[in-house]
Amino acid sequence: MESEVKKKNWFVKHKFITVFLVIIIVFVIIVASSGNNNSGSSSNSTNTNNNNQNTSATTQATPEAPATRQVKGTATTLSTGDFTGGKDVVVGLYDVTTTSGQSGNFIVSGSDSYDEILGVSDGQGVPNVRVQISNGDQIKISGLTSVTFTPVSTPFITTHTPVTLYAGTFTVGQDIGAGRYVATTTTGSSGNFIVSGIDSVDEILGQSDGQGVPSVTTNLTDGDVISISGLSQVIMTPK
Repeated sequence: MESEVKKKNWFVKHKFITVFLVIIIVFVIIVASSGNNNSGSSSNSTNTNNNNQNTSATTQATPEAPATRQVKGTATTLSTGDFTGGKDVVVGLYDVTTTSGQSGNFIVSGSDSYDEILGVSDGQGVPNVRVQISNGDQIKISGLTSVTFTPVSTPFITTHTPVTLYAGTFTVGQDIGAGRYVATTTTGSSGNFIVSGIDSVDEILGQSDGQGVPSVTTNLTDGDVISISGLSQVIMTPK
């Protein structure tokens, strides 16, 4: 009984210390509880950031659909005579050919310009021509009973790979990929090779009668236009 009284007397005598200890204990409990909550918030924030990063990565990883050629034009066959683009031939991009054994003049003037001997005879002429027909273009055909306009439907060529072109006009980024190339033609052939764009070229490609060059090295950029005349083949070799 005396011991219990002493204990009681000690706490009674030291009320200030007792209250101070209680305050410290309560404070420690509050701080610990607050730390756990902050940890949870930090974890949630981290998870949210990770989710946002994953979403961003997913968005960035989605590749754009490659551009595809939109076929424009309608298959048409004409004979000798004068015709108008947009009236006799629907506006569009065509490969123009004639029947085997024929050879004659194929001329387009207006927004677009072509002047070819269509059909191969006695080593002259070209078997086909790539032409763009626009509204109002004047088309003149002579010496040919059948000229066929076939809309171009081949896929775009956008990579730096070997390509064989022919008479007509071609666009870099659609008919041939951008890059550095060496242009050559077949032995005995000679014609005009022109590039309109950043690095312009205007050469007689192929050697005949002491004129022309055997090859042309050029840089092609998307949007450049290549014009070829009098040549059945122009081999574009990447360099």
